[in-house]
Amino acid sequence: MHRPSPALQPRRRPSRRIRWRRSHAVVSVVGTLLSLLVFFALFGIFVTQYVPVWMDENEQAFSDDAQRAFAELKANIDLQSELAGPPILAAPLPLSSDGIPLFAQPTTAVLNYIPHTYGVYANITMQYGPGGKPNFVYNQTLGTVRLTIPNRYYPPQVFEFEDDAVIQSQGSSQQSQQALLYPPIFTINTSGTYRQVTMGILQLYGNATQVVSSGTIEVFSRYGTQQIFPTNGSTSAPGTPFNVTVKLGTSYGCAWVNYLQTTLNASNLPKSFWTLSPSTCSGVAYNSGGSTMVELTLRQLSKYNLIVNTATIFTGVGQG
Repeated sequence: MHRPSPALQPRRRPSRRIRWRRSHAVVSVVGTLLSLLVFFALFGIFVTQYVPVWMDENEQAFSDDAQRAFAELKANIDLQSELAGPPILAAPLPLSSDGIPLFAQPTTAVLNYIPHTYGVYANITMQYGPGGKPNFVYNQTLGTVRLTIPNRYYPPQVFEFEDDAVIQSQGSSQQSQQALLYPPIFTINTSGTYRQVTMGILQLYGNATQVVSSGTIEVFSRYGTQQIFPTNGSTSAPGTPFNVTVKLGTSYGCAWVNYLQTTLNASNLPKSFWTLSPSTCSGVAYNSGGSTMVELTLRQLSKYNLIVNTATIFTGVGQG
C-alpha cells in the first residue's frame, strides 16, 4: 500500500486540551504576580504609614507614663519631708515603650542618678540670716535624677528631677522646649508693708547610678533630714527690711526663668521689690558644660524662710 511521504502529510493542529493547559498556566502565573504585587503594596503601606502612627502612640504613652512616675517620685519625697516619714517609698519608673512584633523594637530610655551634678546648685545669700547674722550664705551642689528618652517617632524627651522640681525638655538641643511641670516650695505672702517669702531646696544623696533596661525600675526615696533657716532681719534693728539673693545653677534655665517669672507676676509682690536675671528665655545663655545661672534678688523683705530637705535615692529593677 502506497503511503504519502511525511513532507506531503498535512500538519496536525494542537488539540484544544493543550491550548487550554497553556492558557491556564499563564493565568496562574499572572494571578500569582498580581497577588504578590497587592501584598507588597499593602505591606509597604503598613510599614510606611501604620507602623509610624502606632509607634508614635506607643512612645507618647511611654513619655506620659514617665511624667507620672517623676510626679510620684516628687510627691513621695515631699510627703516624707512634710511628715518625717515613711522611711522609704518607691515610685515605679518605666524604661521602655511598647514595640510592634517583627516590625519595630521598643524604645529604651536611659536613667541617670547623680547625687552631685556639675552645674546644678543653689546659692542663697541673706543680708541678715538666722539670729540676725549678717551676710549669711547657704551654698550646695544638688543631685539630679534624669531620664533620657530618645524617641524615634515622637519627639525625644528628657525628664529631670532637680531641686524638688520636675522639668520636661522636648527636643535634642539646649534651646529646646522646656517646662517646669511640678515646682518646689516657693510662696510669697504680702500684707501692706509686710512681705514674707518661703523657699525650699532639696539635696539628694546616694550612689551614682545609670540604668538601661527594657522593664520597669523602682526608684526608692529614703527620708533624710529637714533644716529651716528663718530670718526676720537684723536683731539690732528689728523690723528693718532686708534683701535676699538666690542663685540657681541648672541645665534648664528657660524652664526656671518661665516658672519664676510667672509666679512672681502672679503674686502681690510689687515688681520694684524683685529682679530676675535673665528675665526671659531669650536671655538664657549656657556655658560649655550646658549649665546656666538664674539669679533672683528679693528686696525689702520682712521675713524669709529657707527650708532645706534631704533624701537618699537608690534603685531596684522590677518587672515590666
